[in-house]
Amino acid sequence: MNQNILHTIFFDKNNHWDQFSKRFKLKIRPVVFKEVEKFRYCGDISKGFRLYVCEGCHAVKKVPIRCKGKFCPTCSVGESERWSEVVSQDMFHTNHRHIVFTIDEGLRTIFLKYHREILLKGLMDDAAQVILDYFKKHKIRPGIILTLHTFGSKLEFNPHVHMIVTMGGLTEGGEWKDYDYIPYKMLRVNWQNAVLKLIRRVLSPEEKKEVQP
Repeated sequence: MNQNILHTIFFDKNNHWDQFSKRFKLKIRPVVFKEVEKFRYCGDISKGFRLYVCEGCHAVKKVPIRCKGKFCPTCSVGESERWSEVVSQDMFHTNHRHIVFTIDEGLRTIFLKYHREILLKGLMDDAAQVILDYFKKHKIRPGIILTLHTFGSKLEFNPHVHMIVTMGGLTEGGEWKDYDYIPYKMLRVNWQNAVLKLIRRVLSPEEKKEVQP
């Protein structure tokens, strides 16, 4: 089985993943164990394969079954491309902007430690609302596609929202109106306010005291 770099890091002779998961078992979500175990045996021909035989020369080829997991870099690339293809069919044929909403490094621990699912869902909802509120001032409703990433390029916990926004939208009368500018400074300030309000809204008084510094 050909191993990619991530597979080597997790499952080499030093057993990094097994040691890590044993030490932090109570802090790791069940879905993480599930995805990593699928990834462990991805492409392992002993776990299953498809057999192809040429009717002419009778050559035989065994193709290992892949895990189809989101964590696997080999499988996720293909799935991401297929997802992008499907989404592109539903998008308006107009200009779009790619916008990324992230949070300060000092706030990441809060999103990791307290009410993670609620805070991460709120992060997505509030990011969309910031854009909707801005376009509402111009009396149009834009199209938005967004996705949440919970890690950065170094695989550290770094929740941020990627967003594709139409440069324009529908008026109340159902007509399309183009728009070509979204001010960065305005987005930045409104996003800061939204994130802080989200934390205040979700955390209990005791938890707020813990994170106040």
